[in-house]
Amino acid sequence: MVAVFLGLVSSLFFAAATVAIHRGLLKMDYLSGLLVNLFTNALFLWIFLGLFFGTAELWVPANLIFVGVGFVVPGLPRLLIFKGVVRLGASISSMMMSATPLFAILIAFVFLRERPGLTNLLGAFFIVLGVISLCWRGETKTWRTIDLLLPLTGGLLFAMRDNLIRFGLLITASPVMGATIVSTTSAITAGTLYFSTSGTKGLAGADRSGLGWFFFSGFLNFLSYFSMFTALNLERVSVVTPLASCASLFTPLFAYFLLREEDPITPRKVTATVLVVLGVFLIAWEKM
Repeated sequence: MVAVFLGLVSSLFFAAATVAIHRGLLKMDYLSGLLVNLFTNALFLWIFLGLFFGTAELWVPANLIFVGVGFVVPGLPRLLIFKGVVRLGASISSMMMSATPLFAILIAFVFLRERPGLTNLLGAFFIVLGVISLCWRGETKTWRTIDLLLPLTGGLLFAMRDNLIRFGLLITASPVMGATIVSTTSAITAGTLYFSTSGTKGLAGADRSGLGWFFFSGFLNFLSYFSMFTALNLERVSVVTPLASCASLFTPLFAYFLLREEDPITPRKVTATVLVVLGVFLIAWEKM
């Protein structure tokens, strides 16, 4: 049950971080803000690691798995998702991304030999169905079918990330170390690309309030990373990933408090929320 709770907490903090990023984008560009977000996330993880766990296991060979994950995620999947939003629209791109838990379960079945129970599978299905219902806006088709591969590939990469993290943690059992290595590799990779192409102009001229919001989003991502890695250390991908994918359920709540955006309650949103809650209950039921 601890892993179930942490999976949901990870989703909660990720939703809050997403809203904070949206607020920051009102004041500065995405790439500069993303760099602040990634370095802040890594900074807090290093502080937390140093205070409570130490760095004795930093040079364990199995940690190269986390280095590999950090080179690809979150940079490449976020780029694919961003391109998907441009070409497909936010709702369709988000809906395609909702397939991430299904990809994760399929990969875990083959790669990690996980055998989720019926309630686990039903729970994941209801969560995916609920998230799709939350994201769908009934947009008319103005895009090419092949463009669907952009967010789908992003979702596949996130699913592969969760499986590789679980695989690495089965060897090292050091979730905070794993999270720190992934976030640090991501920050260094993004920083190298950013400064080699843009220099320091974007950050030098950045608005203070924008920097503050991206710094805050990085802190929230630190809490999300800690929760997700700890959950994956305790439990299977087929349990954790669907729960960590419930951010769409919490985003309207944080949007109201942080952005003062009101999201009217509709029958579709009520139905979607019920489906997600039912999915969470089914997954939690298996662990009771």
